[in-house]
Amino acid sequence: MLSHNLWKFVHILLFVYWLGADLGVLILARAARRSDLSFAERSFALRMAMLIDLTPRLAFAAMLPVSLELASASGWLPVVPALVRIGVWGVALAWIVLMLAMLRNAGRPIATHLGRVNAWLHWVLAAVGLGLGLTAITGHGPLPDGWLGWKVLFLGCIFICGIGIDHAFRPIVPAFGRLATEGSKPDIERSITSAVDGAIRWVLVLYVLLVTMAFLGTVKPI
Repeated sequence: MLSHNLWKFVHILLFVYWLGADLGVLILARAARRSDLSFAERSFALRMAMLIDLTPRLAFAAMLPVSLELASASGWLPVVPALVRIGVWGVALAWIVLMLAMLRNAGRPIATHLGRVNAWLHWVLAAVGLGLGLTAITGHGPLPDGWLGWKVLFLGCIFICGIGIDHAFRPIVPAFGRLATEGSKPDIERSITSAVDGAIRWVLVLYVLLVTMAFLGTVKPI
């Protein structure tokens, strides 16, 4: 019971930091696209958004092993082999190290390679989540059907949202580089607005998925 309550507390804490920090990123990103602000103000908003964005990403990575431990401690899963536990914790820790390395090397050529590794990891984990979720809700695979299978399926969808957010937001860095040297121009502003609005659309889908997963895990309607 103590183990269950402990993992449940950590799970809730990670959810709060994930969703709460993401809202802060959303507000700052919208400020960065405002052409009525000075470049210094917009640049500061963008830097803060990218810095705060690390919090939900780290919470997401930590959520993987914590969710496994909670499901195991609660009896929602059959006995989880030690190698599976070690593997999930290992992937989460490696992902955290990768994201910290991306932040530390921002603006350097190596950041591009690290970004590709991060995108590749997202695709792999999305495939795993979607595969496990689909097999579970159809009554197959190692996971039980019902609400837990749907949560895993939606988790796979969240990885796809992460890919969409990164892809949509990518043009904003070169656009701000041009903004710094050329000043505000219609095509530059269109690039910034398109990048922010595109990322926001993916973020809103992610919010819906997160809230739905929280509902399933709390109410367990199916």
